[in-house]
Amino acid sequence: MDPLRLAQDVVLVAFVVTIIVTDWRWRRIPNVVTYPTMLVGLALAAIEGLPGQALQSGLLDHAAGLAIAFFISYPIVALGGMKAGDGKFLMAVGALRGTAFLFSAGVYGALIGGIIAIVFIVARRIEAARAGEDSSFGRVLKSWIPYGVALGLGALAALAAEARRIS
Repeated sequence: MDPLRLAQDVVLVAFVVTIIVTDWRWRRIPNVVTYPTMLVGLALAAIEGLPGQALQSGLLDHAAGLAIAFFISYPIVALGGMKAGDGKFLMAVGALRGTAFLFSAGVYGALIGGIIAIVFIVARRIEAARAGEDSSFGRVLKSWIPYGVALGLGALAALAAEARRIS
């Protein structure tokens, strides 16, 4: 395996595990983790693109991944569909691994997020009904769902799928 790709993967896994833990435990995706990861991703991408491959796999592709994640997630954040930390998580993934990986991780994350949401909604409706509380669908939907966890698991799934394709 290419040492630079290995470094990107190590940073990605450390970042994702950190985000999964912080989002699950404290319901936060801290800027102190996302912004440095974006910078490290872009720095590794600049090295990856040397010499003269910036359009294919270097800095341009990773900067595009960061920008695409921003432009896709910003309207969703603005409409309240996800929190800003989730968008910054996607931006960091795009900066670390580029556009193709971002799309793959995003699809896996959305699928896993849908499954997690269904499980949370059903469990919360059952719990509320047993407690004699309002178990309406609208009330249950307004409760917290750990989307950063889903996005993190999606990134790990994309990484595992990529590793299977390579081997």
